[in-house]
Amino acid sequence: MNSWQILATLIIVGPLLAAEERPTVVQVVDSSSDRVPQITVAPNYPRKARRDRIEGQVQVCFDIDRSGRTRRVSVRNSTNRAFEKPSIDAVRASSFRPIEDEDTLQAMKFCRTFIFSLEPAIAEDVNPSGLL
Repeated sequence: MNSWQILATLIIVGPLLAAEERPTVVQVVDSSSDRVPQITVAPNYPRKARRDRIEGQVQVCFDIDRSGRTRRVSVRNSTNRAFEKPSIDAVRASSFRPIEDEDTLQAMKFCRTFIFSLEPAIAEDVNPSGLL
């Protein structure tokens, strides 16, 4: 498993609002790319969607400049508009490893899918070394 695959599927458990409430989970899935994420920000689960028990997903597509910043962020698919702004904000706050000056920059769109679920997810073992 290469480094982008390890980073491509991240499961991030959101903060608990109350001790008796189950955590919300946002799963982040990146399209395949040679660009390595440096900082991956997960969107906040919208309070109203959590309260109303709404789940969904958003696919956000964007460009990455040479310095690793995201540009031209837009929603490609969405099951609920409530998740769009937090997803766009998360992509804008994320960054990728910069490209060296001698490396060529391929012009291509990258996409990141955020899956908003109220059920806890079980993280897969992504430890490539096999060490605990």
